[in-house]
Amino acid sequence: MTLFDDDTAATDDRICVLNLQLGTASAAMTPAMAHAGIEALSTTLRDPDIHVIVLTGSAEQFCLGPQESSHALQAAQDEASFIDALHDWLLALRDSDKPIIAAVEGQASGAGLALALACDLIVAARSAQFLLPMAGEIAGRHAGALWLAAQRLPRAALAELCLPDNGLSAERAHTLGLACRLTDPGMALHMALQLARSLAQHTPAELGGVKQHMALAGGRPLDEVLAGERRRWLRHRALAPTLGRS
Repeated sequence: MTLFDDDTAATDDRICVLNLQLGTASAAMTPAMAHAGIEALSTTLRDPDIHVIVLTGSAEQFCLGPQESSHALQAAQDEASFIDALHDWLLALRDSDKPIIAAVEGQASGAGLALALACDLIVAARSAQFLLPMAGEIAGRHAGALWLAAQRLPRAALAELCLPDNGLSAERAHTLGLACRLTDPGMALHMALQLARSLAQHTPAELGGVKQHMALAGGRPLDEVLAGERRRWLRHRALAPTLGRS
């Protein structure tokens, strides 16, 4: 994975654009893509000057996930390394303390869909498609895409995504809240960068704090959430006179 070579990405040094395609014509997930992906993302997450990350594919496709023919002949140890790198990459995307925006053109399918769903926000071209073929799920090649989709979609919409000859159009994904922005074909990266520039005005601490609160919000019982709010409210009130004098 390399930094996306595009003049629009250079307009704000606080934004890093990562390109899934590695300069190749194929949109299939490959071992090289997975290993380079986790390396590039790790480097970007350590950079204190980067506030926001945009993940994009080519102008035609986002990512199709691993294809059986592309890795069927790999040695077992290479296959295991591929799987581990892909899973580490996915978890790093999901757990990033920096906002990550997926700019989706064409298909996001299987593990490619998982990468998009692991991002905080999805900007989709109106021609984009979100697909989850069950053959890949049964074979274990989807990198948690079904689990991620189940966290964000109602059951009936999940069935739309998974059942044969279905999938979600960009319009449908937007209606369901899966995609936060729709744009004309070829403009997903442009719109994602606009959104990233708005977010990049805030400090990494602010953005990371928002993500931390979001992560905690859905994983605890309501009574625990309210108790935590009560503690913060009273602590802030106690500190208010001191803050006012500073």
